[in-house]
Amino acid sequence: MPGRLLSRQNRIEMKELVGQKTVRKRSPTDRYFNLIEHAADGIAIVQDGVFKLVNSALVRMSGHDREELLGASFIKLLTPDCQQFVMQRYQDRLAGKEVPSIYEIKAATRDGGVRDIEINAALTEYEGRPADEVIIRDITERKRTEEALRKSEEKYRVLLTNLPQKIFHKDRDSIYVACNDNYAQDLKINADEIIGKKDYDFFPKELAEKYRADDRRIVESGRTEEIEERYVQDGQEQIVRTVKTPIKDENGNVIGILGVFSDITKCKRAEEREKQLQHELNVASRLASIGEMASGIAHEINNPLTGVIGFAQLLMSRDIPDDMRDDLEVINNEAQRVAKIVGSLLTFAHQREPMQEYVDINDITSKVLELRSYHMKVNNIQVVTQLAPDLPPTMADGNQLQQVFLNIILNAEQEMIKAHNGGKLSVKTEKIGSSIRVSFADNGHGISKENLDKMFNPFFTTRDVGDGTGLGLSICHGIVTAHNGRIYAESELGKGATFVVELPIVADTRQMEKPQVIEEEPLRKRAKVLVVDDEKAILDFLKRLLAEQGYDAETVEQANTALQRLHTKRYDLILLDIKLPGMSGIELYRHIETIDLALLKRVMFITGDVMEQLPGISSPKPERLTLVNPLILNS
Repeated sequence: MPGRLLSRQNRIEMKELVGQKTVRKRSPTDRYFNLIEHAADGIAIVQDGVFKLVNSALVRMSGHDREELLGASFIKLLTPDCQQFVMQRYQDRLAGKEVPSIYEIKAATRDGGVRDIEINAALTEYEGRPADEVIIRDITERKRTEEALRKSEEKYRVLLTNLPQKIFHKDRDSIYVACNDNYAQDLKINADEIIGKKDYDFFPKELAEKYRADDRRIVESGRTEEIEERYVQDGQEQIVRTVKTPIKDENGNVIGILGVFSDITKCKRAEEREKQLQHELNVASRLASIGEMASGIAHEINNPLTGVIGFAQLLMSRDIPDDMRDDLEVINNEAQRVAKIVGSLLTFAHQREPMQEYVDINDITSKVLELRSYHMKVNNIQVVTQLAPDLPPTMADGNQLQQVFLNIILNAEQEMIKAHNGGKLSVKTEKIGSSIRVSFADNGHGISKENLDKMFNPFFTTRDVGDGTGLGLSICHGIVTAHNGRIYAESELGKGATFVVELPIVADTRQMEKPQVIEEEPLRKRAKVLVVDDEKAILDFLKRLLAEQGYDAETVEQANTALQRLHTKRYDLILLDIKLPGMSGIELYRHIETIDLALLKRVMFITGDVMEQLPGISSPKPERLTLVNPLILNS
């Protein structure tokens, strides 16, 4: 405010304008004072620390009457803690020091309240002496708004900082407006360095163009999109889900994009594992069904095979022409082959709880190779085996080891077919110290050095999507580890791969015990034998076989008929089929217990099924029973 306008005459005119209601013609000076009086901010002249002039806005702001303010001390409007600060500012200005002209302090109102005010003070001249020209603005609401905004921003910052997701905010031109620290950490820079830049500044061109295309599509459509991506970071594959949401103004126009990145690698792995488990469950269910079906048809297959093999062997034992003998050998060998295939299928389809038993690793290896022999043959894969003849047996779960060997062989097949449309698989077993080593060497593409140590990690696979889940070798590793063994791979790219399984040799203490010798009366020539079976071919075969051995054999097709004979006749041996129409062989066995306990020692069960134990047999002890397939009776 120019000092020349603040003469005594002007002040008198100002008071007249404020206090009088009459209106007279105003000069330019009158209009100036009228402007001050109607200003929204408080305006005052302070001289020697007291108010010399105040306008209506300041009167309203303070809550005091105009007469109370005029002549009163300026610090009367201030809170006690601000009074010394303002007086010091006033004295510094009088001393010619450079001090800020605008500052914020607290003002006390008449009713005891406190207001935030902004003061703009400058030296001027009033009635020929120095004074302060002061503009006072009530900023209480502004400060409240700023504080609320600060708290809101702090909550926003804390929220963004502590969320595990990676969050960013871009404008509609894909320029970064904000992001949290988690997002910046992936780019290995500070969050502040991202603001104002684009994806092209941080990502490869191809990836940045993809992000830009996604952003443009969202801006144009105004719809939220969920995008799932896979990428490799520090040698590990990560799966990320990004949710991009358009930010709109009050008119519905898209002004930006909010993006939230979430690392869903573990979640996706869990989903994949769940799918794999479901697949394994379905496979197990199908295998169980196959096992039940195979168990049911084994009897039907093995019974006619018994007749074919048995009569072929009977004929070959006679004096027949060589050409006829050759034909019979073909019949016998092919029938034996069918029997072996049925046995292998039953073994692999059989489902049961894991159990430790005395196993022959060579036998397990041979069965697995036999199961895959046809497939490898038609795919031009040569199999070379070197199985140690003196390999000791060990305690293990045979079915689980079959699963391990089969998985390794399947992997080798696929690699060789992919590399050469064929190949060579070398399988070797050997005793190394106190362990058994089984190695499978193929001549496929081989495994790179960086992947060699990851082969047994869950979900790790080098194959295309859909060709594998990366769980097979992981499961194998778990099975071998559970056997206190180890599994590892040796390979070089272009030189094939060798998978090695090492198992400890564990003796079964039960096998080391000296078996109890049971002295039984040997069968004598012309001993009476009762054969109970519902297959006529088997009855005929066994009757002729026993007759040729010098035994007196009777045959019956039903258990009821056999029971009637047992009440009236004494037999030295009973060959009893388990599955019979009407009364089963097991039920007949229980009836024999009531007739003559001594006769139980003379019962030999015969069956075309593959069974581990006889159901429902409690006496005598299991080791005193014999379970035999009629296919081997003539061996």
